[in-house]
Amino acid sequence: MTFTKINDINNENIHNRACVMVVNFNKKEGALIKNICGFIGVRDCIFLDKSNGNTLIKDALENNIYSDCEDGISNKAVVFNNIPNVKINSFLESLKKMRINRPLTAMVTETTLDWTLNKLLYNLVEERKALSLGKELSHK
Repeated sequence: MTFTKINDINNENIHNRACVMVVNFNKKEGALIKNICGFIGVRDCIFLDKSNGNTLIKDALENNIYSDCEDGISNKAVVFNNIPNVKINSFLESLKKMRINRPLTAMVTETTLDWTLNKLLYNLVEERKALSLGKELSHK
């Protein structure tokens, strides 16, 4: 697993939709996340939950969302697509200021575009575990 500073990543032109995928938040939490997105100038939010686990990320970006997953991962996550790094940093700072526990976070990449939501969440959970233990991880 390799890490790159968020300011050094070119996250444009993966998919042209500039949006934030909000995963596994209840209505109250989702409204709060949507407000934070509004503060940073992002109006397009896609709300997903564990029943959408079989949906490919690229399909979610095109509003082709499937709700047929029976064994979806229930971790909360925020996934950014085609959002400038400065706005992502502002979003993360707003979470801190509002004392919200940081959910799993990711940016859509060429690799993750073809992953299911479950695969993305699984890899984010494994990354977080590896980071907390100071270990390396290879994505599955």
